[in-house]
Amino acid sequence: MKRVTTESVIHVMSKNNVPAIVVKSGETIIMETAKPGIPDEVFTKDYSVVPFPKRVLTITGPVFVEGCEPGDILKVDIHDIQLDVNGKMWMGQWMGILMDEVDHCFLKKVKVENGLVYFDEEISFPITPMIGTIGLAPAGDDIACLVPGEHGSNMDALNATIGNSVYLQVQVEGGLLAVGDVHAAMGLGEVLGTGVEIGSTVTITLTVIKAKKLAHPMVESPTHYEFLISCVDLIDGSKEATRTAIAFVREKNNCSFDEAYALIGQTANLKIMQVVNPVYTISIEIPKRVLKS
Repeated sequence: MKRVTTESVIHVMSKNNVPAIVVKSGETIIMETAKPGIPDEVFTKDYSVVPFPKRVLTITGPVFVEGCEPGDILKVDIHDIQLDVNGKMWMGQWMGILMDEVDHCFLKKVKVENGLVYFDEEISFPITPMIGTIGLAPAGDDIACLVPGEHGSNMDALNATIGNSVYLQVQVEGGLLAVGDVHAAMGLGEVLGTGVEIGSTVTITLTVIKAKKLAHPMVESPTHYEFLISCVDLIDGSKEATRTAIAFVREKNNCSFDEAYALIGQTANLKIMQVVNPVYTISIEIPKRVLKS
């Protein structure tokens, strides 16, 4: 089985990135993702006299998939996420939804063992491993890995996890998939600016679906379809998510706009994935049980 190590990393999603490996459609591979690289001393500085750190996201890849062409969909089946033992979470005046209200930095180191995150001697909570950043190269200008969009990337979708599949619209030959920013746990919205950031080893299968159009990145679980919309305005994104869900239900159920709108109004879940990246991400989750096909 082919393996991509953390020696092959990128900081921007780009059609010009050199592939770490080349694989065939249907091939299963292993990808290592980086440990939190931010040094501890970053959190001891006086930022009234020095500039805030620059936010840079390091992810692993890219992977070139043979036969993957613009207009196709790349399906990423997530089989396993093995976590390291040491995780970190942090905040500062340069990240998090309340960054304008905090006046200091904070770093919390935690152990991740036995299916739990040990916050301190008294508090622990279950791991919920997920891939925070998973995406393809855009056809146009380079995009920092920190910024999500139609190409995927830093969407922080909790359902990008073991047993589920992520679908991405291909924009360049080979797709150039990259993954990283794995979290041992994260609350919806990622309001702190970080989850439990941790190194990992991810096992995935990459499959090309020929000449299919996808309105937005999508996650499939055994029970739901979830569309991910990245936007600068949460209301505009919510409207686009609703339109996307209506169109999807109309196609599956061969029904009218009114029927589809009414159905998702009672059964779909609109959720905030993250509000801390340069572009926000929300989702709409549609249960499979209300779909006819």
